[in-house]
Amino acid sequence: MNKIQTAKWHSILMLLFTCVLLTVSCEKEKLDNRAFEGVNIVGVKVNGDLFLPHTDDQTVVVTLPAGQDLSRVNLQLLVANGELVGFENSQEYDCRKPLTVQLKGADGSQREVTLKVQSPPALASFIIEGLAVEADHIHFTEGSLIVQVPEGTDLSNLAVTLEFLNGTPVDFTNGQAADYTEPQRLTLLAVDEETRYTYDFIITTQEVGPASVQGMTINGVPTDSVVVVESSTLVPYIKGLADFSAADVVLTTGFGNRVDPTFTGKGLNLLSGNNQVKITGSDGIEKTFTIARPRLSLTPLVDKPYSQFGFGANDMAGVAFSGNHVVIANYSAVAPTEIGPNYYDLEGKPIGMLDKTGVEIAHSLRKLASDDEGRLLVVSLGITSDQQTIYRWDNVTAKPVPYITYSKATLGIDVNPRTAGINITGSLDGDAIITVGLAQRSEVYVWKVQGGVLNETPSKFAIPFDRTAYYWSVEPMPIGTDGYIGAIVGNSFSGIASLTSTFDADFQQSGIMSSDCKVKEYNGRTYLAYTAYVSGKGAMFRICDITDGGASSYQQPIFEKWMASGEPNANNTMDADMAVINGKLHAVFACTNIGLQLYKLEN
Repeated sequence: MNKIQTAKWHSILMLLFTCVLLTVSCEKEKLDNRAFEGVNIVGVKVNGDLFLPHTDDQTVVVTLPAGQDLSRVNLQLLVANGELVGFENSQEYDCRKPLTVQLKGADGSQREVTLKVQSPPALASFIIEGLAVEADHIHFTEGSLIVQVPEGTDLSNLAVTLEFLNGTPVDFTNGQAADYTEPQRLTLLAVDEETRYTYDFIITTQEVGPASVQGMTINGVPTDSVVVVESSTLVPYIKGLADFSAADVVLTTGFGNRVDPTFTGKGLNLLSGNNQVKITGSDGIEKTFTIARPRLSLTPLVDKPYSQFGFGANDMAGVAFSGNHVVIANYSAVAPTEIGPNYYDLEGKPIGMLDKTGVEIAHSLRKLASDDEGRLLVVSLGITSDQQTIYRWDNVTAKPVPYITYSKATLGIDVNPRTAGINITGSLDGDAIITVGLAQRSEVYVWKVQGGVLNETPSKFAIPFDRTAYYWSVEPMPIGTDGYIGAIVGNSFSGIASLTSTFDADFQQSGIMSSDCKVKEYNGRTYLAYTAYVSGKGAMFRICDITDGGASSYQQPIFEKWMASGEPNANNTMDADMAVINGKLHAVFACTNIGLQLYKLEN
């Protein structure tokens, strides 16, 4: 064998030797790991039932159901990584006091642990001298003893006698009269004469029992009711608008109820409608509740039926805020000398009529809208081929000025431009978007205002719905947000539609008769208000928080209120507006032949 071959075999032998060393080392490491795992009690059988103990270095604790007899307990200890020393399994032991158990580990080590078998107290009897208490009115649970006594009972002088299994009252004298008008604390000493259990001890004439929620406070605003739907869904009705997407919620539960401490109620998105909370009733039964999307519970500042306006049938057409006033457009405003548009104060009292000096009206001043500062634009119905004008009023006492002019020639259509509605978002003295749709057609025209300057040439679009009715509208989203909201009445579609910036349908909710709506951005949230007419029933006034743009935000309003009436709305004209007045968001709703309601949405 030459030197090269000798060196080669030497290298191979060294490699094999290294592999053997690594293998032995790994096996030794595995053995060492097992050897250093300490001996421990991992299970305890009590009278044949297996319990998993809570352990630390010195103590092993097993908790049984309340009221168990601990004087004669058959024990079997299950040990890992070692064995028992001097303890016989499957024998009866007196477990009213802790037991000392010796353990020997597989590694040869020895340790001593204290075994505690515990059974919390159970109520054996409850007596109030001179008073019959029904058994199902006594609720003894993990942290409380709550007793319901008949209404009218004098709680200030009751003599109570208590008996417990596995517990002795501390600092309590049976049969001694005491005042129970306020909750008491009851302490029981366990049979080991070491462990103490404390309870809220309440005697009350109020009804106690299953878990329940009586009320909520949402971002500091209280509810006036909480309606339970399908036994476990809570619908809170709140007295004022709040940011329901980031809400701090405080629950008012039934008497003696306990809320799961993991429920903090902080920063909840209540608009999701799926927040859950576990509540334990005074009967000791835990129940899971789901908090649904909140609803506004509001009393109208103005609730005025149509008959009180003095209009003729089908005359009310549109409504808008201007300053501290509500302006109503009407069909009979056909000339400067005729009635309307009228304006009212926030109590619904008629104040005056818009100045129409120099106004040329094509048929009637049928629809109107206001910008963020209450500046008004009013459009004629317009059924002629002549040039037509949209007039502007800066407030309810201002003189009208021509603002937009158009004709069928300038709009590029071959029919007389009968208008379906007008809408504004933003400020006419800043940035704004103005929309006007055509009756019984799909065309909608969009004028833009930048820095207070109107671009007199509109953009022409078409909504994705044909065979529209005489009245419908497209509301621009707030400045800085793309898209529009359509309130459409027609043969092919009637409902609320979310439209893109190019007027494609993003989302639509059919089966709603609504010809106008208002979108308002306020405190970082975007709200949609509209009036829906239901034949033979009246008008439904709705507000939705549509900030997230999802379909569910349109489908689940945060405000819904009926104005009942059997009167028909022959023209299907209705309207809604929102504005900030005196620092608070307000909403007004109107429906032809039904009436008008005005709300302050905040406390």
